[in-house]
Amino acid sequence: MRESWGVIVELIVGELRMGRPASLNAKTLQRKLDDGQRTILLAAGRGDMSAGFLEVLDAYQHLYSLGYRPGMDLSRASLSLPLECYRSAHKGL
Repeated sequence: MRESWGVIVELIVGELRMGRPASLNAKTLQRKLDDGQRTILLAAGRGDMSAGFLEVLDAYQHLYSLGYRPGMDLSRASLSLPLECYRSAHKGL
């Protein structure tokens, strides 16, 4: 799963360049997603890819605030959650 997150982070920050160069004035994003990327967005959004995209943006914003920068290796990244968060996630809340 960590490898997939790296792909999504690269997708957001533009490391995987495809098509036209990015414009800072862009209001829409169009790109073809492979099955793995689509699965991640669907999982993050609980079946809604648009909501999943927003969740991934939130996750990237948090990683950035912790010091992550594009191109850094995510293979050693870890996540610590309070036990209550784990219990809620386990119950599907």
